[in-house]
Formats: sequence, structure tokens, C-alpha cells
Amino acid sequence: MTSLYAASQYSEDLDEFVAAGAVQSRDLRAVAALLHVASAASDVDRLAWVAFALVLGTPRSGHTCVDFLNISLWKPENINETLVRWPADHEEWIAAVRKCEELVCSPENRSDLPRRPFVLSGTRLYAARSFDEEVRVAAYLRQAIDAGRIEIITGGPGSGKTTYIADKIIEHVSNRSGSDTIALAAPTGLAAKRMARALRAAVRTGINDGKISPEMEKIVDGLPKVTIHKLLKFNPVARVQWRFNKHDTMPYDYVIIDEVSMMPLSMMARVLEAMKKDARLMLVGDPYQLASVEAGTVLADIVEASSRGTGFVTVKTGSYRFLPGSPVADISTHIKLGIFEAAREALKLHHTDPEVKGPFSWVDPVTNDKALQVVARIVAEHARKLCVDAAKATSDQDYRELIKFRDSLQVVCAHRRGNLGVSGWNSAVERQLGALAHGQWYLGRPVMVTKNDSASGLANGDIGVVCKDSKGSRVVVFGDAEEVRLIPISSVPHVETVHALTIHKSQGSEFAHTIVVLPKGKSRILTRELLYTGITRAKPRLTLIATETALEFAITTKVQRATGLADLL
Repeated sequence: MTSLYAASQYSEDLDEFVAAGAVQSRDLRAVAALLHVASAASDVDRLAWVAFALVLGTPRSGHTCVDFLNISLWKPENINETLVRWPADHEEWIAAVRKCEELVCSPENRSDLPRRPFVLSGTRLYAARSFDEEVRVAAYLRQAIDAGRIEIITGGPGSGKTTYIADKIIEHVSNRSGSDTIALAAPTGLAAKRMARALRAAVRTGINDGKISPEMEKIVDGLPKVTIHKLLKFNPVARVQWRFNKHDTMPYDYVIIDEVSMMPLSMMARVLEAMKKDARLMLVGDPYQLASVEAGTVLADIVEASSRGTGFVTVKTGSYRFLPGSPVADISTHIKLGIFEAAREALKLHHTDPEVKGPFSWVDPVTNDKALQVVARIVAEHARKLCVDAAKATSDQDYRELIKFRDSLQVVCAHRRGNLGVSGWNSAVERQLGALAHGQWYLGRPVMVTKNDSASGLANGDIGVVCKDSKGSRVVVFGDAEEVRLIPISSVPHVETVHALTIHKSQGSEFAHTIVVLPKGKSRILTRELLYTGITRAKPRLTLIATETALEFAITTKVQRATGLADLL
């Protein structure tokens, strides 16, 4: 009997692809195990090995499949083609894959064959699970669109999406079955909390304008705003982990999901299969923001499909966060369109010196070290005042003011490491604080929760400030300018210091003065979506620390993920 170790070994000549960075050895070992189980022929083409390994690596890269038509997307930058052959012709890859019939099938012959781990659909090679999810999502959306049971609402920050959601909730509660038949959710705990705050503000604005009756505030505020996992009642230790599924659907007549750009394909598939028959669905988000860290670009694919056909997506074009002609509105428009020259002119047009404290400053960290030091001083002064005020805070009012002040300035970085990354900024600020930053739980330390914690009710991404309670014990204050919670440091889950944080972690937030920091040169992490997400956190003041090289690379580099959802729609 062949051992598991022996079954997962692959030919040494494939190590050249690992050394080139094309695939990972663990994926090749998984392919070897699949070939062994399927009793496949021993002469499988090296290109087929690589293709299968690439597919197994797609969950880490954000793709749902490997598209041989764009195979150069997976080609390592510094590949030595005398050692590693990487054909540009997609037909050569497809031919190699097709020969391995023990592992691959087509959508047309799936039902006639035993289950295969891979599906070749046109020029795209999928893991069978990803293919099934994409087909199910496309089928549900097509049917729901045709039946008028779904609304897809997109728009940038402050475009009116939340106001629209509030109006629809009130309409449903007033004219239909009441508040117990409606569910509101978002992909993350932090996004769900921000959804709750935004809805509360939108309802209050409507009440003040006389458009909404005052009693609706309590109803809307009382609606649960939960994560997708809680919506589907996920329990990792239960026999059936997802309480709501295709066999046991959710009881809601109306489901509203915000921040859909952050939803991966697998999560969308689970939600749709758990929808009650004839239930209404609203998907809301900004397709220009960063996509999910997991596989898929569901919202962007839906918008792409809508742009090709009859147009079933509603785009909100209001500008309630940014005044018309404001620097952020002007610059973000050019970035969204990927027009570097226009964006550069807008950057120059709106620029003021950082010491002037105007609405926008552009600092080149290579050619203008003096301006960079000015920004660093502003950040350090903000951190120092946060420490001083935290030491004096003793009441809920003090804590609310402290949280409001903390949100008045935030550094957001593209990278975690390096002098211009999160670690560099955090270290530099704490050096400037000196004795004020003594000890792990120093007063005024801003911290971000890094994982959901059911015991405390804190969500991954929640930001708080270390303070003292009325008895002098160290606590972390979480909340906003309206409501705060004090959590003893012994009950706080794992946190990290956030004088600076990543742009990914800032998604969905807004700060009175946002300082966006990019690396000095080209970087694989720099994309149009990353830059757009970073600068649109500003409300209203923005400082951009970036070289022209980094900006051009970011603006002209769109996130490229291989998916087939847009075509299926």
C-alpha cells in the first residue's frame, strides 16, 4: 500500500517552477495526491501539473479560476524561460489539461462522469467547488433580476446609499410585515457596526427634515445589524455548521447586505442558497473599493455584467460627504477612471503646504523631506494630545470627546513594514512620545482589535483608546461620539497599536484628516482600488504621501482577478 508521503511526491523537475515563484510546493503535492487517487497516467504534462497547482492556489490569490487566455497574469516577473517554459498560447495549456481526463471534465459532460476535482469551462480552469459556486450565484441573480426580487445599489462614499437603505427599511416596516421579517448584514463585524451608525444618522436626518416619523428611529435602531456568519447562524463545532442553508432557509422576507465589495464568492453563494423563496434582496456597495481578501470580485463582476447588457444596477451619484469640486471628490474621480495625467493635474491644482492646514497636501517623500517631517510632527502632536487627554478622562463625556479626537486624524499605509509602512509610523510616533508611551498599556495608546470576540462583543477592526476608569484601573474605551464602552484590559482580545493602520483595515471608516502613505516606488500591492479606498477615507482633509512613480503605478494598475461570473450573468 502506497504511503501518503509517497503519494504526494512530484517530479524534481517541477521544483524549477517552485524556485521561479510560479507555484507552491504544497499545491504540487496536492496535485500528486489527486493524481494518485485517480490512478492517473504517470506521463502527465508538466504544464498540466502547473495549471492544477495554480488552481489550488487561487483561494490565496483572490482568483476563482485560472484563465488561460490571460495566462501571463500568473507568470512570475523574473522567470528564467530557459529552465521554465511558460507558453503564451492558451491553447497549449488547454491541450495539456484536457489530456488528464482523470482529473478534468467540462460543464457539458459533468453529469456523465464520476466527480472530477477540476472543471474546464472555455478557457477557464476551476476547482469544482468554485465552479459550482459561481454557477449557483449567477443562476440565482439572473432569476432574481428577471423576477424583480433584487436591487443592486452602488455608489461612492457619501453618495446616498445609506439614506436609500433607510428609506427602503421604513417602507418595508410600514407597508409589509413589520421589522421581524427584515435582516441587515455586512461581511465583517466592524462593517455591521458602521452600517448601524450610518443608518442611525440617516434616520435622524430624515426626522429633522420632516421626511421620517420620529417613532421610526427606535424601530430602525432596534433592527439587528450582524455579520454574514451570524445571519446564517454559523457554528464551527456543530454537525451542521451553517444553521441556515439550502435545506433550511432564512425566515426573512427582506435581506439587505452592505459593503458587498468585501464579500467573497463563497460567502455570496451561501447567502443566496439560504434565501427564502420569493424573499427580496438588496446588495449595496462601492465596486471601486478594495475587493474581498478571499476569492472573487462579486460586486465588480455584477457591475461589469450590468454595463454590458440592459443595466440592472442602480448607481447613486450624490456627493454628501465631499462638496462638489472638493479635492477628494476631484482626485478620486480621476483615480477611479485610471487617468493618471488628469489625476496628477488635480493633485497639483489642489495642493497646499501641509503647514497651512488646507484641505489637501501632496508630499513627495523623496524630494521633499522637509514637508514629510512637518506631517510627521503633526501626527506626533496628535498622538501626544491623545495621551494627555486620556490621562485626564474620567467621565463618559470625556471618553466620547477622546474618541472623537482620535478619529480626527489617522495615518493609513499601503504596506505594513518599512519606514513608510504601519510599523515604521507606529515606531516613530512612540519614539516621539518618549515616557508617555512607557509600558504596553500606556494611556492614550490607540488599539485595533484583530479578531472577533463574542465574549466582549468586540469585532475585528474595532478601534479604542487606553484610558483609566473611575477607580484608576486601565481600560480600553471603544465606541463613538455618541456611545462608549469600557473594557478592562484583561478582557480585551488581541490588539495592535494603530497610530497608523493599513488601508485594508481602514475600509469603511472615515477620518477628519486622513494621511495616505504609499511606498516610494512600484509595489505589487499598489492598485487603483487601494489608492481610491485610502483617499476616500478623508472627511474632508487629505494628505497624500507618495512619489509620482508610486502614484502612476497605483492609478494605472487595476486589480486583476480571474473570474467567470460577469460572463455567466
